[in-house]
Amino acid sequence: MEIMLTMLLSFATAVSPTVVNADFEQKDARTGLPTGWAFTSLPDRQHLVNYRTTQVAAEQGQTRALSITVASDHPEHKVAYNIHQDLKGLTPGKSYRVSARVCTRGLKTLPMIVVQCIDASGSRFLGFARSQQRELPGDLDHWEQIQTDIVIPEGTSTVRLRIGIPSAGNAGGTAIIDDVNMVEMN
Repeated sequence: MEIMLTMLLSFATAVSPTVVNADFEQKDARTGLPTGWAFTSLPDRQHLVNYRTTQVAAEQGQTRALSITVASDHPEHKVAYNIHQDLKGLTPGKSYRVSARVCTRGLKTLPMIVVQCIDASGSRFLGFARSQQRELPGDLDHWEQIQTDIVIPEGTSTVRLRIGIPSAGNAGGTAIIDDVNMVEMN
């Protein structure tokens, strides 16, 4: 009985990594953007990318997802437009898998997940992982899962999670992103 109780207590106190607003259901009433996330854009050129929540069909009815659209007249600058948030409390030496579901319209390349491990000074990258890169022959009309795995290096203070699309070759294209998930692998 004591062994069972100990197992239950250890399970209840185990901390799993949490991605805030991973399904994009909560949005800021003023901006309409998903809460818990930051958004990249070029200074004084925010019009080159559009972030918004959008309604998508789900088995249980309508749900929200994130939409990222690169302007059709985007110059040939290489910019990685992404949403991001800093995650705390991941355990050094442990392996994690980060995934999300994506659909695309007019993109030439698959959306990406990037995980960056940063030291306490905030200036040194200790680890990096990126989901598979792939050219797209056409739109992804059905949800596809993208993912990457990372082992958190010793000395990591912050894990920065980024999800988005590169601008190069993707002018006028849109990525729809939903159901971000992070799980411990070991």
